[in-house]
Amino acid sequence: MTIELRALTADDWREWRPVRLAALADAPDAFGSRLHDWVDAPEERWRTRLSIPGALDLVAFDGDRAVGMASGTPGDGDRAELISMWVDPAARGRGVAGLLIDAIVRWAARVGAAELELSVMPDNTVARRTYERHGFTIADEPGDLLPAGRHEVVMRRDLATDRTLDTYERAADRYADRTDGHRAGLVDDLLGLVTPGARVLELGSGPGRDALALEAAGLRVDRTDGARSFVDRLREDGHVARVLDVRTGVFGSGYDAVFANAVLLHVRREELPGVLRRAFVAVVPGGVLAATVKRGDGEDWSTRKLDRPRHFTYWTGDALASVVSETGWTDVDVRETTAPGAEERWLTVTARRPEETR
Repeated sequence: MTIELRALTADDWREWRPVRLAALADAPDAFGSRLHDWVDAPEERWRTRLSIPGALDLVAFDGDRAVGMASGTPGDGDRAELISMWVDPAARGRGVAGLLIDAIVRWAARVGAAELELSVMPDNTVARRTYERHGFTIADEPGDLLPAGRHEVVMRRDLATDRTLDTYERAADRYADRTDGHRAGLVDDLLGLVTPGARVLELGSGPGRDALALEAAGLRVDRTDGARSFVDRLREDGHVARVLDVRTGVFGSGYDAVFANAVLLHVRREELPGVLRRAFVAVVPGGVLAATVKRGDGEDWSTRKLDRPRHFTYWTGDALASVVSETGWTDVDVRETTAPGAEERWLTVTARRPEETR
């Protein structure tokens, strides 16, 4: 099944309306007239709904058949909202929801939202788990009041990393031009821990400088990046590469090492354990992790180098060593690797997945 996402406007209301009605027919009864009063809504009302300033209305098509929909609207302040979501029951389990959610997240990040919010029914555990897999967490406050005194469940996704990915999407050429061609010191760290022929998963390949150096040393590298613009560049250069969001994507398995140079510094502190666990599962017993992050405290935004905002999470040596160890890695070595005279301070971490014991 090949899914195409189309952004529809008020002028597409004849196509949009049947999809909307299908979603309403599939909605839980607890939504009541708040949704079902749209069934006989006149054209003027539909056009008004589909003309919310700054909104994005998406319909997923499998050929000529609509199999899903999602709508995002600007919210209060720097928060955007995912206000509608539906997938045809016959198309569920095929990744349609993920495509729609990812598209709304990218839209929200591009318009500068700091968070994306949505509401789900309290007993809709399937929807809640779907959103949790895509980085949403349950908010502390209750949502709108429902019959029988229940409340909708409010969920939110922090968009700091997504806004950073949007910067890389827009500024891939600028990043390549402003990054020197010397391979990272982390390359030598990894070469000292694996043997020739080792299979390496590279997180955040960017322009591909380090992958070339690893391959020149006899390793086999699977290139990935969270920004499609970098992946497209790599493919144009003749390399096999795939888009991979380190927070939610599937790493794969059977690797001898996971290599992440200047990538995990964009991952929020509370998300790093999940990334490290994915890396742990991706390598074989005895497999290696090699990564760099910025040294410091807290987090911050910066427009240096790319003239667009990027979010950074800073780590102390002890805190980084602790979180790596807590996610199952052993032989954890964290050391400062700041270049002489450099303004920014860096940490390098290497670790190993334990050998299986019989």
